[in-house]
Amino acid sequence: MLRLTMKTKRLLCVLMALILAAVLCGCGEKDQAAKTQTEGRLNIVCSLFPLYDFTRAIAGERANVTLILPYGVDSHDYEPSVGDAFAISRADLFIYTDDELETWVKGISGSLEGVKTLRCAENIQLDALAQEWKSLENPHSEEEGHSHKYDAHIWLDLSLASQMCVNIREELLRLDRDGEKVYSENCEALVKQLNELDGSFAELFAAHPDAVLCFGGQFAYSHFIRHYGVKYLSAYDSCSEEDEPSLGQVIRVIDGMKQNGAKTVFTDEHSNGDVAKQISSETGAKIRVFHTLENISKAEAEESFVSIMTKNFNAVAEALGGN
Repeated sequence: MLRLTMKTKRLLCVLMALILAAVLCGCGEKDQAAKTQTEGRLNIVCSLFPLYDFTRAIAGERANVTLILPYGVDSHDYEPSVGDAFAISRADLFIYTDDELETWVKGISGSLEGVKTLRCAENIQLDALAQEWKSLENPHSEEEGHSHKYDAHIWLDLSLASQMCVNIREELLRLDRDGEKVYSENCEALVKQLNELDGSFAELFAAHPDAVLCFGGQFAYSHFIRHYGVKYLSAYDSCSEEDEPSLGQVIRVIDGMKQNGAKTVFTDEHSNGDVAKQISSETGAKIRVFHTLENISKAEAEESFVSIMTKNFNAVAEALGGN
């Protein structure tokens, strides 16, 4: 019996998706256009939660916005199904962050023919930011032990999150000029919220200049750390738990926490928590989640980017208040 490798199976799935999308798009194009025109709404598909939440907030009732990533799935583990590829092929607009984060986008490029696509990291100099991060005196760099050449979790720098919102607004305006008032007002309101939260973080760290944030889960926070210039310790080198930290890395975090008196160790929402528990048992530190916001769980379905980021703020404020 012929046995297929996992890679071959994935390639076959993508191929099937492309064939199905080509056939169905051809026969269904008129129906979709009629549906969009009748409803008076754009059909938008987004890859990750921040893009989805920004888009639905800015578009309001003028668009049907879908998050393609299933609840609770780590984006690094995601592979688009035939249905996912087909849904994207039928959209008026597909929004993703960057090829370095959503590496699977290249695999469904055939499904994107005729679909308006927005790379939401547009106008954000990721290479320059990666060099800035690398030049800082940090114990880790995202380029070490990681398949991506830079960290694309750009929304954790709230100034970059605001730029992403502007990019989305501009693309919506290109597709639907009649919605200019709605898109502009909604974007302005959202950016105001992000700027206020950004200012709150800045004030918090200004009041605690010697603060050290300690991480025991996957590390996807380089843009957050770089933006606020805060010191940190991390057991992981990158945003993947596949590369387990060495004992030396874990000990370094434990010793560092004991030296500076840190009483909180952060982990991400996808982590199994094992390393954070190990650090906690040695330091007596509380374990708190610092959400990366790549995706949400089903229980968080009613949350927004701002509400979850506000929880991050409260967790950090509690940690610094306990130092």
